[in-house]
Amino acid sequence: MDRDALPFPKAAGFAALSLNGAKGGATKYVCLQYLNYARWTSQQNSCNLSQSLRIMASRHLKSAEGRWTPLGFLKFWRPSVTLLNETVHWGMKVPLAMCLYDLRGDGLGPHAGLFVAVAVSTAGEVALTGWSERFGVHMGLKQHIRSYGESFRIAKEARGNALAGAWAGAGGLWVRNFAWNFAFFEWKRFLHNAVDRSPENAPAWLESHLAWLRSLEKKNQANVLTFEAATLGTYLTFFNMAGDNIKTKMQVDPERYPSFRRTAQEIWAQHGLLGFARGSLFKGIYLILGSTLAIGIQERLTEIMAALLR
Repeated sequence: MDRDALPFPKAAGFAALSLNGAKGGATKYVCLQYLNYARWTSQQNSCNLSQSLRIMASRHLKSAEGRWTPLGFLKFWRPSVTLLNETVHWGMKVPLAMCLYDLRGDGLGPHAGLFVAVAVSTAGEVALTGWSERFGVHMGLKQHIRSYGESFRIAKEARGNALAGAWAGAGGLWVRNFAWNFAFFEWKRFLHNAVDRSPENAPAWLESHLAWLRSLEKKNQANVLTFEAATLGTYLTFFNMAGDNIKTKMQVDPERYPSFRRTAQEIWAQHGLLGFARGSLFKGIYLILGSTLAIGIQERLTEIMAALLR
């Protein structure tokens, strides 16, 4: 076993890994978008869990006359461009980082090489999905905006040009994705290596956990390790949360939040350090379950395809 390699199946090729990641991303959107919407709501209003739920209920689960409208729940999946965003995002996340990591020069070790590869691959993610992420947040939280053209016009006028308007919040999106991607890949590799061979001086509780992991079938073991790496990558990276809050505010209200720096300053002035972590509970649940689902589908389907090609 190559202990420096990223532990994802690639026998069927990067194209198969990408295709199956896209399927996982689409499934994630269908099953968990309501959690994504809750995260956006909490970050937009810099509020806690209970306040976010009350805002969501008042917006979509009650009519103007005060009547209960349970089908308003379906509005959490609007606009549908978020489906495209999740499909492309998860289709490219793992294979692009792996491909760039495999191309690293001899002078870069496994950690520095991964850092550079993930920094570049995350820039690719932002370039290809930043515009659709902006549409999803803007039109999802402001559903009186009825067309993509209207949403784009508002952002363009607020930020001064078409490119800045279309990719509003791109800086925060890069910080968020890079922080999570790098932490996730590092933890995923470390955990797979630990299962293969226990770290020196590992505590008893870790040895017990590793023994349990070794007792699982390989496909189930991979899913558990993805879940654990996603959990550690989500809750141990402050910049992941901070970048996400800045990104959401810039995307939903480009007139009030025209730049990364100004948005960060206002969050700090009004809410302090806690303001950068708003929505972390919803985000954690959404990202941990979503990445486990998306990458789990990606790994299993790719392994099946590889077996069929043997």
